[in-house]
Amino acid sequence: MQPRGQLWFALEGICKDFRSYAGLGEKESLEVLIVVLTNMLAEQKTGLEKLSAQQPPEPGETP
Repeated sequence: MQPRGQLWFALEGICKDFRSYAGLGEKESLEVLIVVLTNMLAEQKTGLEKLSAQQPPEPGETP
């Protein structure tokens, strides 16, 4: 299995477990998941932007 697929299934399992065992209603657990995952995604995007800014452009690329 590709790393992307492994990540997908791992995250899917974590989300299902959270929804089942968080002690929240269905709607509330989904809302919490969306907020948390959105924040985590924003952090990852910021990290990628920092890494991209540190690397010089490839030959032939416009900065």
